[in-house]
Formats: sequence, C-alpha cells, structure tokens
Amino acid sequence: MNAEIISIGTELLMGELVDTNSSFLASELAKIGVEVRWVTKVGDDPKLLREVIERAWKRSDITLTSGGLGPTSDDLTRESIAAAFGEEMAVQDDLLEHLKGLFVNRGFPMPETNIKQATLIPSAQTVPNDHGTAPGWWAEKDGHVIVAMPGPPREILPMWTSTIGPKIKARNPDVAIVTRNLKTFGISEGGLDEMLSPLFQSKNPYLGIYSKQDGIHLRAIATAPTDAEAWELIRPMETEIRRVIGEDVVWGTDDDTPESLAASLLQAKGFTLGIMESFTGGLLASNLADVEGSRHFLKGSAVVYRDDLLEGHGVDPKLIEEYGPINAHVAEDMARAARKLFDADVGLAITGLVADPTDASGPVGTSHIGFAIGDSVSSTSGHYPTSRLRLRSRASTHALLGLVRFLNGLPPQSLSMRR
Repeated sequence: MNAEIISIGTELLMGELVDTNSSFLASELAKIGVEVRWVTKVGDDPKLLREVIERAWKRSDITLTSGGLGPTSDDLTRESIAAAFGEEMAVQDDLLEHLKGLFVNRGFPMPETNIKQATLIPSAQTVPNDHGTAPGWWAEKDGHVIVAMPGPPREILPMWTSTIGPKIKARNPDVAIVTRNLKTFGISEGGLDEMLSPLFQSKNPYLGIYSKQDGIHLRAIATAPTDAEAWELIRPMETEIRRVIGEDVVWGTDDDTPESLAASLLQAKGFTLGIMESFTGGLLASNLADVEGSRHFLKGSAVVYRDDLLEGHGVDPKLIEEYGPINAHVAEDMARAARKLFDADVGLAITGLVADPTDASGPVGTSHIGFAIGDSVSSTSGHYPTSRLRLRSRASTHALLGLVRFLNGLPPQSLSMRR
C-alpha cells in the first residue's frame, strides 16, 4: 500500500510556518507498513489545489491532506476534493447542530462562514475532531482514499491516533513493522557510517542514520507478518551495532531523552540538584524543568555570564585568577557552589565559550562541565564545531549524559566529536 501527503497553505510556501505535519504523517505511515511515495506543498490556489488532489487521488492508494479545512474563503480543501470526485457538497444537519453547540459552549454565536465546516459529499464521512471546530473527511471512491485533516498539529495528532491511523492499519492487516532507535553521542555521522557500513546494506531490517540535536540516531526498521517475527529480525542487528561501536557510545533508545534519563536517575536515588551555568544560558535547567515531576528534584539554577559575578555565587576567585573562567577546575568549583547555593545533593555546572573567537580561554565551542556530590567532584570537557544554537544544545546534552554517568559512578566522557 502506498500513500501521498499534501500540505496545504500559502503560509508554508512563504516560509511563515514550518511543515511538521508531513514528517509526522510519513513517520506514522511507515510504522504501519504504508510506503510514502510523494510529499507535496501547495498554496491556497483553487486551480492548483484541485490539480494536486486529482493527481494524488489517481496515483496513490491513500492521500493525506493537512490544512484548508477552516471557515474562511481561502480554505478550499473540501471544495477541491468534491471537484476531483465530481460530487456536490451538502450541509449535514447533525454536523451543523454539533458545530453550533461548540460555539454555544464558547459563549458566542457561530459565524455563518463556519457552516462550510458542516458539509460532506456522498463519498465522504466525517473524522471527529475533539480539539477544534473542523471535522476531517474520509473520502473513498474507485478504490482510492483521500483523508483530509486540519492543519494545526494539536488537532491532527490526536485525530491520527484515535481514528485515522487505526483505520488505515486495518486496511493493511498482514504487515507488522517495528522500529528500534539507538541514540549515540560523541561520534560523528561519518564515523558511524564507516564503522557500520555492512549493516547499511541490509534491506530487512533496514538501518537508517540521522543527525539530531542530541547526537546521531541509528534507526532499524523491520517488516514481517507479526510483531514478534519483526523483533526477531531487529535484535541481531542491535546486538551487532552495540558490539561494533561500543556500549559507551549508545546513551539511550527509542523515546529516551538526556533530561528524562537524568531526571529518572535523580528521582530513583532521591537526590536533589542545583545548577550553575553560563555557556548554555539557562538551557540546561530549562530542559530539566520540562520533565514531569522536576519540582521534586530541581532545587534551582543560576545563570552567571559575567566572571566578576561568579565569586558572589560562591566560586573561588583564586581559581578564576589562576586558570581563567573557562576551565575544568572552575567548572568543578561552580558545581560545588551550585550544590551549596541551593542546598542540593548534587551540583551540576557548565562554563564555556560561545561567540568570542578573540578570547584566550579556548576555541569557540569549548565547554567544561563540573559535577559534585558530597566530597566527590568530577569534570569533563567538550568541543562542538557547529552553530551557536547547536553549541548550546550539544553542550546541554553532554552535561546531562555526563550527569547520568557521574551518578552511576562512571567517569564522564570528554568529547571532541571524534571521527
């Protein structure tokens, strides 16, 4: 079974919005054994939109559209599907009453323009939308399906999960696809490609490599009649990957994030955490604060950019004078100071150089990360040759993964994006 994805909206072509719906849908379709052959973006032009939809309907088993289901005159997805099918749209009384009820609950009358959201063609049925006013369409004719969904991700994601995904999966019942995502840090994409070259020749399971903010991901995808059989294909490949690149390189799998691993470990050990950071400008604490339950372990964070303010936060000025502010010794003392400042069990600190290549403290992209617990302190260093935003993200990832190793009694790894 094959599919085509159409993202609709002039704002996508103008660069005003990033199309995340296509990547989400392509990923979800792959999980249920549907091959995506085409992805198209088209503006709110009735002629072009009809042309794109007609072409997709004729050549693809399933066409998924996102956007263009709103109430305004430039929302033309329904009209374009109706034209492609050669059918007339008609207002459905039950849909209209439901729509009016939504507006009553919001405390104001429904505008007349919203009536178009209560229409259907004979070949279509509605897809419930519990997070917006625009129901989707499931339109089927001559053995081909067009599924129309709203544009906002907060509406399309639950609509896919509750209705559309299961319905498509039911049309493709004898295919099971499983994926295993191995997340690595500290080795380049080219290095992994070289080390794992024979595995990239495999067709089933298929191995892909992807550069992400938290490192390089290796995704194995296996297809079989059942989940159990697909997993039997995946396991030998995962074992071989870990053997070749080493267990230290693989920091997590599937839905793991650096902050979720660090948070889980802190909570499991009953530890609290204090942070002091300059290089990452608060990103480190922000990432941890996004983890559910963070208030139970994250006691506080201090962002200190100016060297003369470090002393006021408890950092020994003699260390700064002797080594400079961007140094592993200073990072360790910052971790001690963070622990004391917030009366926490664990201190985590990071210092580094982002933007000033004339600074004598080290090359741009260099960071030093300190860890402290009780009388034990440790540090690690990293160098990340990339843009300012990615520098901060990479450094934050390095710090959190280093914290995991430190809490597990392992030495944090230094990092210079080897290979």
